[in-house]
Parts: sequence; structure tokens; C-alpha cells
Amino acid sequence: MKTITNKFLVLFLFSSMILFSNCTVRLVDFTTISTKNVNLNVDRSKGKKTEGKKSYFLGIGFNLKDAIDLALENAGTKYDMLIDGVVRYSNFPFVVVVKVEGIAVSSSAMKDSMGSVEYEEWLNNQQGVYTKSRATD
Repeated sequence: MKTITNKFLVLFLFSSMILFSNCTVRLVDFTTISTKNVNLNVDRSKGKKTEGKKSYFLGIGFNLKDAIDLALENAGTKYDMLIDGVVRYSNFPFVVVVKVEGIAVSSSAMKDSMGSVEYEEWLNNQQGVYTKSRATD
């Protein structure tokens, strides 16, 4: 009887160590990101609706960037920017799934259609875009 209790105690302690341990992972690197409705004045009709989905066993290697990259790759090689994006996270037993949906647009196509000067003005006049001041107070 005592060996069963000892085995149960060891199993309980080992399970507790695994369940209550954690680690920190880098989720994504981004150039621009916002959860606010920002009017970018981008012609969405020239974009392509796309999605990317990535699954991870036990959440090992969980990375949001992989799903975003898959969404852009599924749209095509000329697309490099995702607008009106939605990220969904699903947790199933032993599996974590990240799904990214949005409209892929090409910044180079925008620049070509606007012209370099108009494109630079568009970049400088965007509301909600934060530019860090280099001046010191």
C-alpha cells in the first residue's frame, strides 16, 4: 500500500511540475500593427483576400509570424502587406492552431500607381502613424 502511495505522490509531483511550468516565446516581429480602425486610403479592390494557418503540436514552436508569412505567400509573391487582418488562435487537446486572414496588398504597386512623390506624401500624412522624434528636450 505504501509503494502505491509513493508512486502516486511522485506522479503527482512530476505532473505538477509540467503543468505549472512555462516559458516565454517571441510571437511576431512587425513593422506596423494596430488594433484601431486607421484609414490608410488603400484601394482594397486591388488586394487579394488570403489566409494562412499553422498548427503546433503541444504549442512547441508557437509563432504568429509563420501564419502571417503563410497568408502572404498564399496571396502571391508580389504581395508584401496585410490589411484588415484577423488573427484566430484555437487550442485543441495537444494542438495549437493559429489562423491569419486579411487582404494582401502590394506596396510597390501602390507606389507605382501613385508615383514616388505622392507615395511619400501618403506615407507622411497617415493618421495614427507614430514617428519618433529625434530631438531631445
